[in-house]
Amino acid sequence: MVNGKKIFKKDHFVRLHCFIAKAYWFVKSSLTLDIELLRVSRWFLFRKFQFIFVKYLEILCLSLGIHKFKLGESFINLFGRKVFYDSPYGIAGYQSMLVHHQKMILENNITDVHTVLDIGANVGFFSMMMRDLFPDVSIYALEPIPQIFKCLKYNLSGNKDNVFNLAISDKNGEENMSFNEHESAISHVVDTNDLVSYNVIRVKTRSLDDFILEQKIENIDVLKIDTENYEAKVLEGAKGTLKIVKYLHIEIGVKGNNNYTFAQINSLLFSEEYNFQLLSFRNFTDKGDGPIPVGDFLYRNLMVK
Repeated sequence: MVNGKKIFKKDHFVRLHCFIAKAYWFVKSSLTLDIELLRVSRWFLFRKFQFIFVKYLEILCLSLGIHKFKLGESFINLFGRKVFYDSPYGIAGYQSMLVHHQKMILENNITDVHTVLDIGANVGFFSMMMRDLFPDVSIYALEPIPQIFKCLKYNLSGNKDNVFNLAISDKNGEENMSFNEHESAISHVVDTNDLVSYNVIRVKTRSLDDFILEQKIENIDVLKIDTENYEAKVLEGAKGTLKIVKYLHIEIGVKGNNNYTFAQINSLLFSEEYNFQLLSFRNFTDKGDGPIPVGDFLYRNLMVK
């Protein structure tokens, strides 16, 4: 009985320690994002503070059980419109886009943007950020998971917003994808041998080259790819498309990635007809040096003026 009490106390202590560690990480990360939003965003100061207030109010409601997160139904009213979010952290993911991704766009003086192609759009936060910067931009956003796509349709419903319930691959066909409602942003293509380990959804796939031809897209100013370690397959089916892409914004997984290497990605970005050179990157650890488990990388195609 005594040993049982000791084990219970130890287990309780471990859980408490994990909770405190997670809470500390979230508070630190959230406050850092708040400071960066005030510094980076082009919004008026009142709008920035309004966003921060709404973010914490929703997190408080979720924490207290006043609101319950349900993908496809959970939203907040922000600046006079509904914004559907994708996790129990509310619009923190949107804030990350407004800070980290917007910073990369602004620091590299990307100004003349008419067409954006968002592959792995999730609920559309990247496209919404680009819409903030470039109000007249035409957006093509693709998301294969039906439950997530429902949010994407709500968030991108303007006249120049084009949304597609589709996965991009190296070929046309179908793939198995994992899906977790509370971690929808990391939904990914699943190997046939791992099907029993995941909640799996069957999705349609198209090559990017075929999609571009079908939509009659002639120029792409910014191509964003975030497909959870499936980026190489996307690029392998995009050899024709890359000729018309000016900037490539791509998430690359480095640590523990068995699908491709960083060198392979770079080899796919050079040919006689396109030459993508790295402009900047962001380490997800937000450290200037050290290991890069995952990063956002921004490339410029020198052959497109």
